Amino acid sequence: MDPMNAARQILPEKSQRRASFSPIKAFRSLSISSQISQLSIGSESDVSNAGAQRRTLRKSAPSEASKKGGLIRNDSKSSTEGSAGRDSTSTQPTTPSIISRSTSLYGDVGPVIKSGALQPEPSILKPKREYLVLTPSALFKFRSRAAAEQQFPTIFTAEQGLSPLSPVESHTSLKDLSQKAEISVPLEKVVSVFKDEGTRPSFGLEIWWKGSNATHNFTSLEIDFRLPDERDDWLKQIRQAVKMRAKAVGEERAPSEIEACFTPFLGTEHERDGPIDIYPVIPRKPYMRSAVELKKNWRESSSFYLVFSKYSLLLAHFSAPSNGQKVTPYLARLGFVTLSRVRVNAMDERFDLVFRLPLEQPQKLQLASRYYRIILSKLFQVDTYLKPAWPLWTRREVFYIDEGAQQMPLPNGEDYGGFRTTLEAFIEGYRCQPVDWIVKWKDVRQAPQFCLLKPRGQTHYGARQLLAVFRALRFNEFFKSISFCDVDFSSLSNKFDNTQRLESTIWLSRTGKHSLTRSEADMVESSSVLFQELVSILIGTESIRHIDLTNVLRKVPSISSPHKDNASRIPIGVCEIVPPLVLLWSSLQTRCNSISLNGNAIGEVDAIELCRVFQSRPNFLRGFEISRCNLDEASLVYLWEGLHEQRFSLEELDTSYNSGRIEASRIAGTLNEASKLRRLNLAYTIRGELEGPLFRPWSSSVSFEAWRLEDLDLSGWKFDESNELRRLSLNNCALTGELVTGIFCRIGIGRDIHLYLNGNPLEAGSTDWIDLIHANEAPIKLHLDMIQFQNESNFNKLLTALSHNRTIKFLSMVGTGPPDRVSSKTSELLSNFFQTNDTLEFLDLSGYSGKLEDGQLGWGLSGALSGLKDNTSLRQLRLRNHDIGAAEDLTELCRILVSNKGLTMFDIQHNNFDHHQFGKLVQALSYNHQLISFPISQADRDYAISKEKRLFMKAQKRDKLGKSAENRLQSALKWLQEHWDSEAKKAKDILERNRNNPINQVLELESEYLEAWDDDNLPLWLVPKPTQQEKAKRRASESSTMNSIGDISPPHGTPSPVTTTGSQGPSDYRTRKTYVIEEET
Repeated sequence: MDPMNAARQILPEKSQRRASFSPIKAFRSLSISSQISQLSIGSESDVSNAGAQRRTLRKSAPSEASKKGGLIRNDSKSSTEGSAGRDSTSTQPTTPSIISRSTSLYGDVGPVIKSGALQPEPSILKPKREYLVLTPSALFKFRSRAAAEQQFPTIFTAEQGLSPLSPVESHTSLKDLSQKAEISVPLEKVVSVFKDEGTRPSFGLEIWWKGSNATHNFTSLEIDFRLPDERDDWLKQIRQAVKMRAKAVGEERAPSEIEACFTPFLGTEHERDGPIDIYPVIPRKPYMRSAVELKKNWRESSSFYLVFSKYSLLLAHFSAPSNGQKVTPYLARLGFVTLSRVRVNAMDERFDLVFRLPLEQPQKLQLASRYYRIILSKLFQVDTYLKPAWPLWTRREVFYIDEGAQQMPLPNGEDYGGFRTTLEAFIEGYRCQPVDWIVKWKDVRQAPQFCLLKPRGQTHYGARQLLAVFRALRFNEFFKSISFCDVDFSSLSNKFDNTQRLESTIWLSRTGKHSLTRSEADMVESSSVLFQELVSILIGTESIRHIDLTNVLRKVPSISSPHKDNASRIPIGVCEIVPPLVLLWSSLQTRCNSISLNGNAIGEVDAIELCRVFQSRPNFLRGFEISRCNLDEASLVYLWEGLHEQRFSLEELDTSYNSGRIEASRIAGTLNEASKLRRLNLAYTIRGELEGPLFRPWSSSVSFEAWRLEDLDLSGWKFDESNELRRLSLNNCALTGELVTGIFCRIGIGRDIHLYLNGNPLEAGSTDWIDLIHANEAPIKLHLDMIQFQNESNFNKLLTALSHNRTIKFLSMVGTGPPDRVSSKTSELLSNFFQTNDTLEFLDLSGYSGKLEDGQLGWGLSGALSGLKDNTSLRQLRLRNHDIGAAEDLTELCRILVSNKGLTMFDIQHNNFDHHQFGKLVQALSYNHQLISFPISQADRDYAISKEKRLFMKAQKRDKLGKSAENRLQSALKWLQEHWDSEAKKAKDILERNRNNPINQVLELESEYLEAWDDDNLPLWLVPKPTQQEKAKRRASESSTMNSIGDISPPHGTPSPVTTTGSQGPSDYRTRKTYVIEEET
């Protein structure tokens, strides 16, 4: 919608209801230079008095006058209405009819409103004593007083006893007077009346009016008075008479020929959607430094019009055309958004409009027009429409508004809080090419996010393009985050614009809740353009939470470029985007708490300033990215000192790929308490060894907050050069297959480490990690619990890789399985895995009861167990929650219990066995002489009893049992309980027999294996086997003890910081280092 049409809908002109009210009231709310409210248009009492005296002194025109050629007042509707309009004292004047509006310029002259002598012009001969006469229809200038009295005889009478303002009747027509007067000015054609701005010592007025319809040129008259009060009184009366004349006969702002000249031009520019708003004006001073205006009489034989288009204000200069030539205007285009100042003189019709393009000299239009109130009111309305998000106080600095804000137009849904409209206005006003931008709603930190895209067809955006975007974003509360990622700011780098700048910088937020102090505002005033614009966005807009400034300034200027503001320079080695952030964060005047500074040349000075603000304001930062900024070690140390104070609030942190590195112990001191971290990138940032965990083992217990880490990158850091890293937990970290592949590569072949990858989408991105397992590039202890395989082929690929792997000794795959029930192919691969793998010692293939059948291998597992018959390497096997009892045929499972010679611990709890199946298992167990652990749960017994009861009720086919049936049921359940307890006792006796066998008592298992086995009834003689690290530490400790004089106390390991699940062994089980990143629920 065109700004003018929109403004009319929002602020309708009162002229549609009250013609006399519109020019004043439409702009009365704008107190320009605090004087507009005091502007006096004329005394209504003067008009009333004049009308009253007309009624007492009026003479009747002789009847024969109507027969002569001269046109005098007729008893027509036109003259009657015109007289009524002049004589009426009502505040609601009568609107002239169409006939009255078309009254000839040669009609009645009317009474004399004012007359008087002008300042005599100096001359060698006799000085001229010109005389001025003002009537309701025209202003006449006579060569002398005598010539004036000849046409207006009552002037002499008025001076004898009447007031100079007393009207007297005239018998002469306007046509005759125009011929006899030296100069006559039709009041309905007056463009402007204002004080003369010349260098002459007299006090003069300058009057401009439209010429004949043939030329459309403006004509001027300069009249001088002896005293300033006399001049001011004449100015007041002339303006009042012009106003009343316009009401009586109507007015035409521009001839149709002139208006037609703009139609094709505005059409080609696509700027106009409604009627043209055009107003005649007079330039008081040259406004364009062209050869035409530098001429002495550059305004002669010309006319000037001010035109409102969609985004621009056009000043058109029409020169007198040659014979037969088409009228073509000379146009000056000025964007509405470049309007910096509006200055108005309340005593006359002069006003100044100052426009300024960024980084350029201001351009001033010194104009005069009797339509100045309407013009300035429309400028205010347009500014409100084009910048709806900008608060009222920003307009006060341009229009000096004292009263309340006018109603703000509501932008439509696709305007993004007025952003699109404001941006288009700035692009057009700054005369620059459009920019590419989008609004993102998904996959961003704070939605909606405004994203300025890289330019197409040019290497980088120009300064005006960037400033158009910055200023369109000011005060916009629609966006929650802003991204300038990969947009080059070099066109604004080290640019200063403070000498010629007229508008003040932004120091107050839209709502007024945030503001800078005087000293802070002064610093912004003297800073660079980029500094000022970043401050304007971050303080002016209170909705912004995150701003992405990645790769905007890749180079820091080594020296300050020359400019006129010698007092303001950017310090050498300082990145220009950092100081405004430091200023606003330290003063607590922005709500932005997340920043991306990746790829910018950040220096040590910047790092020190960031450190200071982080230390002075703890726990406000949510996200901080400063990757690839060429930070050296000293800068990183400063940054981490400051980031340590933000450890409780940080959610995203990235300090990767900088030239310097920092000790792991310093980083661990911060990360151990950074429980809210979700994304962490420390690639090529850490160096050195670490005593203790890099991350604290967060848990969901009462004392600790749950860990929330989702993304982790520790590339470039050798986890433990001394091979002492024993546990790396990356559970529920959203690790993709691609990232896990990198982790496997960094860990290497057969490293003695517990690697936890539970609950990660390992199928996403890549499955190369499965190929690494196949090629033995995997740690010794691997946890792949709750992996959601979406494709059975990938699960089968993993089973094949595990069949060939010779490095993994401890494997947990709880709840991991194919997406559907086990197929025959998967069952065959699982059986082959049991048969061919001769490395595994601990295997947990339990299902997950919470997933129902999705987490159970079921009957397919029962058939695949045949591969375990000849397996002698596997010592511990857990197969819970697979509903093996539903297979009914437990032949393969019983054969394993009888024939397998390697298993020492076998856990098949929670598989829904009935009492018959349980009896068969116990009978098969009696033939096994190696098992020392075969847990039997109370839940299995309860399930068997409930199943028997359910089958009995189903056989009765009744909802309610009779007494005899109830007795039989109770007897059956009692027998079943006794039978189950009897079989359980047999199993216990069998296990006790095996535990007492000296052959089995030589069994040794590592502490991790025993900790992972959930059985409280293990024999006391079973002690953990020391690991290789523990053996090496023990030998080193014994050697140190032997070399110490007088110290023969045994060495003691340091307690482990690891929080483990399940039963704990003795306190001296282990001494190891751990790194834990997991989320437990």
